[in-house]
Amino acid sequence: MKRWPLRWKLALYAAALAVTATLAGAITTWLVMRFSEIAALDRKMVNEARSLFESLNTPAGPGAGIKKIAALATSDRFIELRGENDALLYRSPNLREPIPDGNGRFHRGKIEGRTVQIMEFRDGGLKLRMAADLAAIDQIGWDIVLGMFAAIPTVLIVITVGGRWVARQALAPVEAIRQAALRINAQNLAQRLPLPPAADEIAGLVAVLNATFERLERSFEQSVRFSAEASHHLKTPISVLRAGIEEILTDAETPAKQQTRANALLHQVHQLTSIAENLLLLARADAGRLDLEREEFDLRKVLDGVCDDARALAEPRGLSVEAKLAPELPLVADRRAVALIVQNLLENAVKYNEPRGCICIYARAMDGKVEVIVRNNGEPIPLERAPHIFERFYRARPDGRISGQGLGLSVACELAKAHRGELALIRSTIEWTEFRLVLPRSNSSK
Repeated sequence: MKRWPLRWKLALYAAALAVTATLAGAITTWLVMRFSEIAALDRKMVNEARSLFESLNTPAGPGAGIKKIAALATSDRFIELRGENDALLYRSPNLREPIPDGNGRFHRGKIEGRTVQIMEFRDGGLKLRMAADLAAIDQIGWDIVLGMFAAIPTVLIVITVGGRWVARQALAPVEAIRQAALRINAQNLAQRLPLPPAADEIAGLVAVLNATFERLERSFEQSVRFSAEASHHLKTPISVLRAGIEEILTDAETPAKQQTRANALLHQVHQLTSIAENLLLLARADAGRLDLEREEFDLRKVLDGVCDDARALAEPRGLSVEAKLAPELPLVADRRAVALIVQNLLENAVKYNEPRGCICIYARAMDGKVEVIVRNNGEPIPLERAPHIFERFYRARPDGRISGQGLGLSVACELAKAHRGELALIRSTIEWTEFRLVLPRSNSSK
């Protein structure tokens, strides 16, 4: 039920409610009808008893009354008449046993296997006991109940179909809002949800959502502008700082101790440069202004160069880099962006590897796409942290054992998306941590 459309849920709920109401109505109708019919029967029996006593007390004598009793006893009545000293004066021919004493009250009983309503009437020394068969009343009640039960399938069909139609009409504005919300993204945050013409609860909800989108748009623009401008303005002082440090390193008069310090500072400056460039790239991606210079090239050659750089990083740690690449991998994409994706993956493979571990890179063409797989040994990514590794500034290992800013995978993921491709963590076990990059061979920005 959780995955069903809301219109079907509403229709089924309405149908269930209608069936419940029908059953409740059937039971209520049956009870009310039965009570009413039995009350009418009681009144009729009282009138019949009064009429019989009047016939018995006529000047013509009780004979006429006995004939009237006999005539009444041939219908759906059991009658027993007793006189002084409880002497039996008359009993219905089809009655083989005395009618139970009702103590002057209407009560229900069984006579000849039939359910009857019994009452005892007294007039002077006469005592009249009368029992009326309830079969007709019971049959009417069952007819009503069966009729209502027979109507349930029709009620179900009508309510389900009608309820779905009503729900669809009622939810049409919600569907329009949903479709409009799907079109709102980082590239068109200025778009708003359509305001329904009716001033109802949905219109109020849309107004609140549009106000929320407006606040989010301002916040997003401010965040993107800050990231872009901060990264851009940082580039110049960082470049000046790097140039000054490099000048100190190349100066023959610089003491060895200062050379060591300058080298450490230059390393930090390179990290600042990388952070600034990554933030600028991410800001452009957020704003939808990530420009890609697409060209046709052989990915195999790019991967060869990236692998050589990875081997240079891996050699001091005793790591081996194995590459199994297809002879040719033609691709239409941004050469520098694709190289940066794979470079970030390989740098992580070196950084998070175990001593004397292995790094493997595979690349092949398949079904109009290019697949690149990078895997390495080392401690696996904790299971609870794996879903967040592509988030910005998120570290798979937060203990600070390995330096980094948590931007490499975010940048790689954004560049893959910009190429209409996909970057995913396939597995992270004790044996291997494996990433998979898939890019369309013939890419288009449309």
